[in-house]
Amino acid sequence: MEADNIVNNHYAIHKSTSLLDALLEFEKALDEMGLYTYKNWDKGEIVEGPKISRYWIETTLMYPLNEMPDPTGGQRLLGYDCKVSYKKDSYKSPRRVKSYDDYQPGTKKPKVDEVPVWLVNVKMPKKFLENFELEHQEDATDKSVADREAQKQGQEEGLNDEALLTDQE
Repeated sequence: MEADNIVNNHYAIHKSTSLLDALLEFEKALDEMGLYTYKNWDKGEIVEGPKISRYWIETTLMYPLNEMPDPTGGQRLLGYDCKVSYKKDSYKSPRRVKSYDDYQPGTKKPKVDEVPVWLVNVKMPKKFLENFELEHQEDATDKSVADREAQKQGQEEGLNDEALLTDQE
């Protein structure tokens, strides 16, 4: 895990309102599932995602090695049809410069340290994010509820664009 990748992921999330909304809904679902009652689950930092597919939303959280989240919380998520995986990894972090020994030899760049971490990947069914989906479908089409209902009623009555065009000619 590279520190640059983490920063780029955070930038992409904050640049996109829909990704930020998805993360807020994801976090709300985790809270409603009672995950944050388990030790250290509230200390995670998002390092990858959200990746939104047709049926799933997937996010990877990073925890310091000595603050692994309680695996019982992960088992709780399994009861909600979520998929949870744990992996030990590390990322490169520049050292805080306190003396000349903290610089790379012959440069003014600080030395880089490997920081061990836990990566927890959570893949959640999108059914828990239904509010998010409905909001974004409405925004994407820019149609009001009344417009959609009128269109549906017209289709039921056999009206379509071709029928309207032939009536106008």
